Amino acid sequence: MVVATAIAGATTTDISNPDKPPPGHTGGFGEPSCISCHLGNDVNAFGGSVTIKGLPDRFIRGKHYPITVVLKAEETEVAGFQITARYNAANDDQYGKSAGEIRSINSRVTNTIGDNGVSYGHHTTQGLVTSSRDSTSWSMDWIAPSKRTSVVFHVSANSGNGDNSPLSDLVYTSNEVTHPSPR
Repeated sequence: MVVATAIAGATTTDISNPDKPPPGHTGGFGEPSCISCHLGNDVNAFGGSVTIKGLPDRFIRGKHYPITVVLKAEETEVAGFQITARYNAANDDQYGKSAGEIRSINSRVTNTIGDNGVSYGHHTTQGLVTSSRDSTSWSMDWIAPSKRTSVVFHVSANSGNGDNSPLSDLVYTSNEVTHPSPR
């Protein structure tokens, strides 16, 4: 939610959720992305990107995988993200439900369960701080599910320009699919 107040011709903006995005903003399964709050540019504009590092092509059920969301965008002052892992087989009764578990490994990332029962990993207030002006990252663990079904990860990330408004920020989305190991 954004609240703008005009005082003597000046406008200030208060971003009321800097510690976490609202659940359900990954851009996957018909959800909106960060662009629904951060306005002014198209998704995936200006040559930036968001990627997920560390995902295996094939996962072993129950195994822990260290993964990292990497945002690359010029002139990033603050940044945030949201990620989810869901079952991806349309003919499966678990389709669209959380697959495995995303676990925080530091104070930059935490989890929230949405009203839809899906688990979302996302930045915290500490996670808004960028590692450089052109990129930042957030690390976490993914514990692969016990079910032998493909999993899709959807991630949305915001490169904020630091003006404390939702205007002219850059939003990037991506998705990656991993499959169960045949063994």
